[in-house]
Amino acid sequence: MDIKQLSQISTRYGSVGTDRKLVVESFKAGKLRALTNDWRGLDSDFWSYGAKLGIEWNKITDQEIETNAKPKKKGIEIAYIDKDVTVPMKGKQRDYYRGSNIGIDKFSVISVLKDGKPLWYTKGWKRLTNVMTATGKKTKDNYYGKRSTIPDVDAGSRSYSRSKQFGINMIGYQSLSGMMSIPGIKFHHISLEEDMPYMGAGVKRQMRQAAQFGASKFTTNDEFKRINQSYFDELLRKRLNDPKKLAAKVKQASKFCQDIIDAALGGKKATGKIKSVIDTYQSNRTAHTQESEAYSLAGAIGDDLARLYTYYGYYLGALEQEKQDKIKYGTTDFSRSDVESYAKDVQQYYNGIMAGKFR
Repeated sequence: MDIKQLSQISTRYGSVGTDRKLVVESFKAGKLRALTNDWRGLDSDFWSYGAKLGIEWNKITDQEIETNAKPKKKGIEIAYIDKDVTVPMKGKQRDYYRGSNIGIDKFSVISVLKDGKPLWYTKGWKRLTNVMTATGKKTKDNYYGKRSTIPDVDAGSRSYSRSKQFGINMIGYQSLSGMMSIPGIKFHHISLEEDMPYMGAGVKRQMRQAAQFGASKFTTNDEFKRINQSYFDELLRKRLNDPKKLAAKVKQASKFCQDIIDAALGGKKATGKIKSVIDTYQSNRTAHTQESEAYSLAGAIGDDLARLYTYYGYYLGALEQEKQDKIKYGTTDFSRSDVESYAKDVQQYYNGIMAGKFR
């Protein structure tokens, strides 16, 4: 079912509209239908985000959604209440609200967790790729010019300028501990394992799983940037005297990799050398879609950059050993060969990255 077909559907809740994307009747899982009655708690923002993770919402069955009284802290978990409840209002309130209670209807969604952490999100409106829609179909030009009516939702921790939570976003109940204080709280767990039958949304999840940086998997250019900065900052803390001046080369390679990722996954226009690297890599691949090629390239870049950091770390370790040998033995002859060897390895990976020769 594509966006045009969805926009023509009328239900007991009214006309769907392209911003709704998925209607109550399109869900196989009654658990999901219950949480979308009256469009209370979960809306198109959440479904768009889930689709970007690879979830095909209309393929999930009740048997594939595990309901628990406590979160498993893995995958996606929808926090909701299974009965009408009244809870105290929290946070800063006007004087005449102070000490008041607030009623929450049964099947209201409180929040959504990913790997045990409440998600905060922002959204924009732009042309989207096929995995950014709930149906797996590419969007077309519309009333916004060339912008989609389907929101491109970016979710994560509250930092990085996220401003709102999925669900009722109720002050004082936005943390996991706050949610657990609500009577009747339950958690619908949805696994994000790549072999689940509903994991697809146009491009198979393993394409995203292929994008990894060392031991850390990422799905966006922003996530790559945070992981990249974390690796580099850790190495900077270990840096001593750098006779080979390799720190500058490592930093240059890091920036070059980030520029490619920003173009391949972040939508930044690729020009010059960046465009040449992406085009060359894609021409040598047999992947079925541009999306899969982008994630394959991202994985290759992450692997090579991780190797560069690994050997740069070895190099710094050898420099430290050289320093200790000088103090202990009065000579650096014992560790000098390690310094030279690791420096050559760093130079080799640097040359490969800067030449755009990713494996």
